Amino acid sequence: MSKISNVKSNVSKAEAPKKTDSDQKKPWYILKDSRGFGSITVTLVLISFWVTTAAYIGSMFERIGGVEFKEFDPAAVSAYLIPILSLYFGRKWTDLKITQKQGEKNENIDQ
Repeated sequence: MSKISNVKSNVSKAEAPKKTDSDQKKPWYILKDSRGFGSITVTLVLISFWVTTAAYIGSMFERIGGVEFKEFDPAAVSAYLIPILSLYFGRKWTDLKITQKQGEKNENIDQ
């Protein structure tokens, strides 16, 4: 009986991810994900969104001051955004699968 209670206490400790020293030393420009950890994928998605938005707004005008803008190219934007968004959503999917597997293991231990 004591072995089962030890396993349960170890599992509950493992569920809450603790911040490591390497995670606390992230640069200021790395954004945090929904769990509070620094995430380069979230940072890349936000940067690519704003770059694409700036290109789209800039393409509405031929020239602003001394800066000329090219015509907006949806194919180029797709080639730019699809790999970055695939990285982001692939990472989210992987995290979800790992969390579900850990949840199944915890349910089996409880029984």
